[in-house]
Amino acid sequence: MVVFEPLADLLLGACCPGCGSPGLGVCAECLAAVRPAPRVILDGPPPVVACLPYRAPLTSLVTAHKDRGAGWLCGLLGGWLAPGLSAVVEAATRCPRLVPVPSSPPAVRRRGADHVLDLLRAASARCELPAGAVSPLLRRTRRVHDQVEVSHEARSGNQAGSMRALPGAGEVVVVDDIRTTGASLDEAVRALTASGYRVLAALVLADAEHPRRWA
Repeated sequence: MVVFEPLADLLLGACCPGCGSPGLGVCAECLAAVRPAPRVILDGPPPVVACLPYRAPLTSLVTAHKDRGAGWLCGLLGGWLAPGLSAVVEAATRCPRLVPVPSSPPAVRRRGADHVLDLLRAASARCELPAGAVSPLLRRTRRVHDQVEVSHEARSGNQAGSMRALPGAGEVVVVDDIRTTGASLDEAVRALTASGYRVLAALVLADAEHPRRWA
């Protein structure tokens, strides 16, 4: 898929998934516009670390990866997540288990992949973390609406009680792609804590709640 998708773009009329300009893959201008700078955006507990502001061209690139079948972007997005992942792992006494926020089963079927799990695996490989560091410990216990379909005010209720973690113990880091209201992260932290884990931090690729603070 990594080879054939860009080839198909070339044959069918390629354009940059970030800005739409003609060409193969992500254009130089979009690549230059994205510069990961991990920072704590919420003190917590647990602290929330974001790598980027959620603004153009990242918004279009994430959408292309998640909802338009551009799986070949996983390596690029994972590379942008990697600096934040490296920072939170280095702050721990030992490598914690890295837990992706799970997509709903209907979303996985529709997209053909669990995009956060794939993104985290790409970032973990880039950081050369131990095999098995990525641990999909969370499961959905009920159907939820896609967060983009729900108002900001209703997002907490949409996610509340929707996850369960496998029983266990030890230190974990929760990872998601985008933080808007934090409802998905809050529910993931709740489920992991209830099952016996200590959540050291939450990590996201991008901060959509306050992108202006990145100016």
